[in-house]
Amino acid sequence: MEEMFDNLRADKYPLKEYNYIGRRGPRRIDGFQKASGNAVYTMDVQLPGMLHMRFLTSPYPHAAIKNMDTSKAESFPGVRAILRYDDPELPPIADLGGHVPSAEVVLPGIAHFQGEEVGAAVAADTEAVAEEALKLVEVEWEERPFVLDPEEALKPDAPLAHPELLPNGNHYNAGLLDVLELGDISQGFAEADKVIEFRSERRLHTWIGPERPCGVFRWNGDCPEVWVKQQRPHIAKRVISSWFGGVPMNKIKMHCLYQGASFGGWSQTPWNMAGHYCAAVLAKRTGRPVKWTFTRREDFYGGEMDEGVYYYKVGAKNDGTITAVQGRAVLANQIWPVFHFLKHLVENTRIPNIHGQLFVVKTNKGPTVPVRCEQNANAHSLTLIFDHVADAFGLDPIEVALKNDGADGHDMDWLNERKAERGFEVRDSLRECVEKGKAAIGWYNRWHPPGKKRLPNGRMHGLAFTWDHEWDDSAGSSEMAIRIERNDGTATILGMGSDVGVDAENSYCQIAADELGMRLDDVYYNPQADPGFFRMTPDSSTNMSVNGFAIRHAARILKRKILEAAASPRGKTQRGSFPPAFPDAGPEDLDIKDSVIYLKADPSKKMTMAEFVGPSGVAGPLVSHENLGVRSNFSVPLFAFGYHVQTGTYAPQHLRPRFCRQAHFMEVEVDTETGLIEVTRVVNVNDVGKVINRASCEGQQYGGSYMGVGRGRSEEVVYDPVTGIMLNGNLLDYKMATMLDVGPIDTLLVETGMGYGPYGVIGIGEDIATVMPALLGPAVYNALGIWIDDFPITPDKVLKALSKV
Repeated sequence: MEEMFDNLRADKYPLKEYNYIGRRGPRRIDGFQKASGNAVYTMDVQLPGMLHMRFLTSPYPHAAIKNMDTSKAESFPGVRAILRYDDPELPPIADLGGHVPSAEVVLPGIAHFQGEEVGAAVAADTEAVAEEALKLVEVEWEERPFVLDPEEALKPDAPLAHPELLPNGNHYNAGLLDVLELGDISQGFAEADKVIEFRSERRLHTWIGPERPCGVFRWNGDCPEVWVKQQRPHIAKRVISSWFGGVPMNKIKMHCLYQGASFGGWSQTPWNMAGHYCAAVLAKRTGRPVKWTFTRREDFYGGEMDEGVYYYKVGAKNDGTITAVQGRAVLANQIWPVFHFLKHLVENTRIPNIHGQLFVVKTNKGPTVPVRCEQNANAHSLTLIFDHVADAFGLDPIEVALKNDGADGHDMDWLNERKAERGFEVRDSLRECVEKGKAAIGWYNRWHPPGKKRLPNGRMHGLAFTWDHEWDDSAGSSEMAIRIERNDGTATILGMGSDVGVDAENSYCQIAADELGMRLDDVYYNPQADPGFFRMTPDSSTNMSVNGFAIRHAARILKRKILEAAASPRGKTQRGSFPPAFPDAGPEDLDIKDSVIYLKADPSKKMTMAEFVGPSGVAGPLVSHENLGVRSNFSVPLFAFGYHVQTGTYAPQHLRPRFCRQAHFMEVEVDTETGLIEVTRVVNVNDVGKVINRASCEGQQYGGSYMGVGRGRSEEVVYDPVTGIMLNGNLLDYKMATMLDVGPIDTLLVETGMGYGPYGVIGIGEDIATVMPALLGPAVYNALGIWIDDFPITPDKVLKALSKV
């Protein structure tokens, strides 16, 4: 197996042919359940005697509880228990990290944003009763000064947003990947023919999903049984095991049902696990299972980690060669300020001189984490820098992209040498993607100078292009297993994981079926059960490149075991030895196709997997001798596991240049009377290296498009600057796009095989939704001839740019 661990270069062991990988799948494992409405989500869980728990929330953006009286709530009919922030059973801190270890206060007495869960949790017979009881909790608050604006928070005299954590100021990422430096920035500007400067702004957007945050906790004696709405259920299990003096992992029963949205966000914050902790305490006190829930509004308080202001200074030559980029950004509330905002320029371009200074500050809004993708700040910056340069020099943005393609400040010749030395075919991924995209959207005939094309309907026409890479290379590990079922010889994949809606389950089955030589219908995967194997769940598009390896390793090991068993005595027991299924053959003489083991030299000599593994009867073969001329079948249990550890972009010692590129095009119409922007067409061209599940790839292209357009055009969480209260925490006033808000979406796939995953795959989940918001900027510019770099670009900003308001 060790020979398969090398993922620092091209896949050395691809299959010779594919029966299911890359094919448009005939099935979707979760399709019927979801389409029929029969799928069960955590929110649907109902247990006998179950209580419902809700939290007190802060009415102020920054306040401490001075006194709290819960007596009236405790006597309210239907209330069974109340947990207070000053309860002696609550520890000062506990590990609440749903993503990484994180020591946090379980139920705080100080709120750092309006709407934060603080002070008390009420468990009652119904959610409505708990809500009514919370109204009876009397709190004396100590209101504190607050700050909402990132640039204001950076000032020395700004109010402290979180003085318990940051007593000396709101800036907290000094020395933590805050400075990005490459080359000599002064020399780069000296070599430029022109230097441009501009500022952009990205407003806060939420992480909200269709299913409210929730969970269920039940004690079976001293054994917890937990239903999690979580992207990393294995992390939740580890965290729970650390509570209450330590709970053995083998006593914890986990359920991870279907999830109404899991794309980062909620599951990465401490509050995900804090709800379980409070529920666990109240479940123990009442002897009843407890379901905890957030309201729809409470789900709005967390957001994406790109909110802030960006300043850029860019030097370039007249032919579009960029010689220097200097940037400064102030971003708010990032839980993990590790992504910077100019890193993609290093990873994707030959720009030799780059300097970026990132300031991350605390404000009195909710936490921000990767939501519906990560690295928005990087994609935002790359798109605007390249399109502003193209505009400033009167160049086609595609030519500027191709001219500056490269990596780590080196040109394409250097990048091609890296491809060759790592065993990849030398191909120009960006050029291949661009050619497909240009043809699809009609770039040659439809792209035009800015503000020069008015359509017959009176609207202005805009067309834009951008590019990036897919960040499929974050760290992670996975372990998955496959067992062959006794009696019918079907294969079951084992490994708990979360449902993120991208049909990953079928993708693993396709890999297993091809590697085992089995029919796809004979391979099944239910990730909701916990067999103890911890599959990596999607993280920064690393899903397939990590889990794909794990399942492939397991399948290859298992196939070898099957063929060895077929050529060997099928079992030696106390009742004797069972003869080989293929007595005159070695494992190398055999193969499997369509779930049938056969002799390669004479395919007529064959045995189905079902015939080979044999019936188990009540308790396996009862006799080893012939009975009425028939001898009971038997074979050894067939099971194998595989695992994989990914050390990619976050492990500097294993840096791997990215070879696969992604190209995106957007067409818009802008109504100059109303300011309304209509996105009439999107073309996504993704180099996924190798397609595993075609429908899944296309689905992510569709989903990323509408999510990206929504964030570029309308999504913004609005706060009252005077009171610090969120003003639009509902699905009526917070405008999310639907598929009807985006014109036709072209989904084109390129397969260069230049990814580091199995078969040369890379992820596809994140770049689309991440790149698309900023792409609206150059599209609107091409329509109007006026840059609007304040996102989302809402109608009022369009009219203001046109001097109409």
